[in-house]
Amino acid sequence: MSEPCAYDQVDYPSLVHPQMHPSRLAAIARLHGIPAASPAACRLLEVGCGDGLQLITLAMAYPDGRFVGVDLSVKAIARGEEKRKSLGLDNLQLVAADLMQWQPEPQPYDYVLAHGFYSWVPEPVRQRLFQLCNDHLGAHGIAYVSYNALPGSHLRRLLWEILQFHAGTSQDPAASVERARECLDLLLLGMPDNTRYRTTLAGEITDLKARLDPRVLFHDDLATINDPCTLDQFMRAAGNHGLGFVAEASYHEMSLHNAHPDARAMLDEVGRDDIVTKEQYLDFFTGRRFRQTILCRSSTNPRARADPGAIAGLELVTELVPAPLQPGTQGGMRFTRPSSGGLETDDSVVQAMLVQCGSRHPQALPVASLLQGARDPADGDEISADDLRRVCTFLLRAFEAGVVELHVDAPRFARHAPNRPTASPLARSQVTAGETRVVGLRPSTVQLEDPVTCSLLLALDGTRDRDAVLAFLRNHLGLADIGDQPASEEVLWENIETGLDASLERIGALGLLCAADDADATVSARDKSGC
Repeated sequence: MSEPCAYDQVDYPSLVHPQMHPSRLAAIARLHGIPAASPAACRLLEVGCGDGLQLITLAMAYPDGRFVGVDLSVKAIARGEEKRKSLGLDNLQLVAADLMQWQPEPQPYDYVLAHGFYSWVPEPVRQRLFQLCNDHLGAHGIAYVSYNALPGSHLRRLLWEILQFHAGTSQDPAASVERARECLDLLLLGMPDNTRYRTTLAGEITDLKARLDPRVLFHDDLATINDPCTLDQFMRAAGNHGLGFVAEASYHEMSLHNAHPDARAMLDEVGRDDIVTKEQYLDFFTGRRFRQTILCRSSTNPRARADPGAIAGLELVTELVPAPLQPGTQGGMRFTRPSSGGLETDDSVVQAMLVQCGSRHPQALPVASLLQGARDPADGDEISADDLRRVCTFLLRAFEAGVVELHVDAPRFARHAPNRPTASPLARSQVTAGETRVVGLRPSTVQLEDPVTCSLLLALDGTRDRDAVLAFLRNHLGLADIGDQPASEEVLWENIETGLDASLERIGALGLLCAADDADATVSARDKSGC
């Protein structure tokens, strides 16, 4: 009799991971000379898909695509299947199966994804994953595999082993988690002050306590199998199955600027001939502990260095906005973003492109259209080769720094609300189920801050104009006619009524509004989808 699946005992939080989205993976692949398929009509397989939330977002966004997810957890697949049926997603298939026995359909896949899987399964299952990629990836197919990396995970593994020892061998997950949490406090209490050991381990404990979710603690930190590896070891295993390195999905983590300036020349020299060895030394210098590696067939021979010229055929997303001009500034413009980081440029064409794109965040806009719109009409209709080369080189540097995103056929949604706005059906279903963390159409996870916003999402079903939306809110929030309300409720309602447009604008900025034919939802020729 086989052991019960741990994910049937304790569910894992449903998450979406923007870095593994095929629109991003395709952009990185094309930078490195691989003509990866557009996600708009791709075939994609996710291994270890959980309840398939990531796949649901893809199936909604790309109705002409075909998406398949496989997971060992019967319960997780059942939850996902219920959601799939409620949303009417016929282009998505979710399968509860053991990867060692499961056989995919014979048609090749454009993408194979495995997030949070590789480090937590036995060695034969890892080999099976690589063999599946070898057997079922198309000629220009892309695989994405994440895993715990060394040397950084040596420190994590030290804490894992202590937690597992203290948790013991209880068959009760709740008891194991409680014992592990108890151990974190015990360690902080018992370690002597002013020792290198305490300094090292206290940092790991602080990080773990800051992101402590009992379900994640049970599956990630108390897992029986959790085997980190070096990039070199990972690529040797992948290479045995005909797979080669393309890049990292978190592209900015490949930047030489992550290393000390004195080491950058050496890394740059090594990277000219052997990008994997360069990346391995970068891991040694930075103590990297998690990787999200993009693979292809070795025979594809990807470019080791990104081609700036490929950016002309991609789409740009940025939240960069112009910073206030400093006294005496001439020509240069500083751009910043709410999260962190920024850049400065005195190139008027780049400035105009960033201003236009930043104002439409989080929408993806074609680089070619942005470039055309940023040029002075007096220069003529043709984009000069110099303009194109200069702009693309600048955007590549910005992408390597992590301050802009690049996409191929990113999901479409409305930035501004049309007359009868429609919110994401997935987000609306999540709110109906009582959730306040919902998935936007980008996709990304969005925290809804108040009951009014939750009710507003429910009102946006595409049939209501603004007056009807207000009537729905009045009823749903339990507010009577204004004349019958206590003073506090009257003020509340006035705030809701006068703030409706601002609330709709915030929802649009979160990527929660479906694209509409009469809205500024897209600048591409692709039809709206997903709603």
